[in-house]
Amino acid sequence: MKKFFALLSLLLLSLAATKASAQSKTMFEYPVAPDTCTSLESRCNYSTTHFWDNFDFHKPLTAETDSALQSTFVDYFQIMSSANKNVGQSSVRLLMNKAQANQSNFMRLMATAEYMLYYTPQPLIDDVYLAFLQSAVEASWMKKDARNHYQEQIRTINNTKLGNEIYNFSITDATGAKRKLYDVPVDSAEIVLLFFTGDGVESSLARTRIDTDLGVNELVKQGYTKVINVYVGDKPKQFLAEASQYPNWTLVATSEYKNLDVRILPSFVVLDNAHRVMNKNQYVDDIKKAFNP
Repeated sequence: MKKFFALLSLLLLSLAATKASAQSKTMFEYPVAPDTCTSLESRCNYSTTHFWDNFDFHKPLTAETDSALQSTFVDYFQIMSSANKNVGQSSVRLLMNKAQANQSNFMRLMATAEYMLYYTPQPLIDDVYLAFLQSAVEASWMKKDARNHYQEQIRTINNTKLGNEIYNFSITDATGAKRKLYDVPVDSAEIVLLFFTGDGVESSLARTRIDTDLGVNELVKQGYTKVINVYVGDKPKQFLAEASQYPNWTLVATSEYKNLDVRILPSFVVLDNAHRVMNKNQYVDDIKKAFNP
C-alpha cells in the first residue's frame, strides 16, 4: 500500500508541477470530423470517439511528457464537453482498453486523469472519471493496493454523485440524538448547503465568513436556503455545544466523512430539497460569490 501511494504521489506531484500551456504542436494528430457531421454535438461525438486514433500506445510516457499529456487531456475534455455523455464514457473505456498494451502508460494515463478530474475542478468529474476508474479496477493485472484505491474512489463518488441523491449518512444532532441526514427537515428551502468543517483554523474562519455573509444570511432568513454545518473533527460534543452561536443553522456531527466525496475542508456540498447533489467541493469564496452576484 505504501509503495503504491508513494508512486502515485510522485506522479501527481509531477503533474501538478507542470502547467498546461498552449502548444503549437500536439502530441499526435487530432481527428477531423467529416462534413457529414453537421451539428456541434455530432462533430464532437466523432472527435471524441476518434481522439486517440493517432496516439502511439506503445511509446513510453515519462515525466518529460507529463506537460504535453496534460495539455492533450485538456483538449480531449474540452471536445468531450460538447459531446454526448455516453460517447465520452465509451471513448474513455476504449482509450484505457487500448492502453493496457503498456501497463506503465496505463498508470500514467490514470494518474493524469486523477489529477485533472479528481484534484482539480472539472465539469465532467463524475461520469468521465468513473469510466477511468472502472477500467482500472477491471484490469486483471492491477495490483491490490491500486485496485483498492480506485474502488474506494468509485464508492465515495457514487455516494456523492452529481445529480443523484446524496448518501444518507449517520449524524449526531445538537441534542446528542443519533439520526440520519434525511431526518433533518429542509422546510421550505430550495437549496441546502452542507457545510463540512473540521478542527483546523481554516474551518473556524470559514464558519465566521459564512455566518456573517449578507447574501447567505438573507436567503436563510427568507427560508430559501438551509445551512447544515457538518462537523467531521475529533471533538463533536464541543462543537455541538456551540449550536446556540449559530441560531439560523443546523449543527450536526458525523463519523462517516470518508464515505463521502468531500476532498477539501472546509467545503460545501450543495443539495436541492430532494437531497440531490447540485455541486460539491465548493470553497467558501465559491458560495459567497454565488450568493452575492
